[in-house]
Amino acid sequence: RAQEWMQTKGIRDPFILFVGTIEPRKNLQGVLRAFSKLKAKNLYNIKLVVVGMKGWMDDSILKLINRFHLNEDVNFLGYVSNQELCQLYNLADLFIFPSFYEGFGFPIVEAFSCGTAVITSNVSSCPEVAGDAAEMVDPHNPEDICQAMIKILSDKKYKAELQQKALKRAEEFSFLKTAQDTLDVYKEVYKIPEYP
Repeated sequence: RAQEWMQTKGIRDPFILFVGTIEPRKNLQGVLRAFSKLKAKNLYNIKLVVVGMKGWMDDSILKLINRFHLNEDVNFLGYVSNQELCQLYNLADLFIFPSFYEGFGFPIVEAFSCGTAVITSNVSSCPEVAGDAAEMVDPHNPEDICQAMIKILSDKKYKAELQQKALKRAEEFSFLKTAQDTLDVYKEVYKIPEYP
């Protein structure tokens, strides 16, 4: 059923997934530059699927797609439901998230919880969230991002290691959330004051 849904969205090939509001800090331009380098190598029959609302979507994104001749290789899905997003994480060959700035980086944890291999930034909160469970890249360097894609796509053993680490890391966040929820209940029951 998931495969049928994917086909209705025009996704019939292996794909790399990008999730995030389309705005400068999410670095979709860097992803497109890196993806064009990957496609130019003719190593893989792979597409790029972009999920996210068009926040700051402007001509620069479309110009890059035209410049690199990626019209047939990039699929913009816009908004999808949580269930559909989960299917995308599960079916993606890898998840790419080389953001310039993140308050927390929830998509990294979402991808981890689905056991997806992740590429993310070595800046902002991304390394703290990812730990050792993701491939880190310089978000300002499309070649660095491209090489990370190749590393995961070409090395099945390494990809499997990342997937295992991702699931383990997701469990740690699940434990932290449970601990926080429990603490919140105790605070409510015992009226523990909040300290700055």
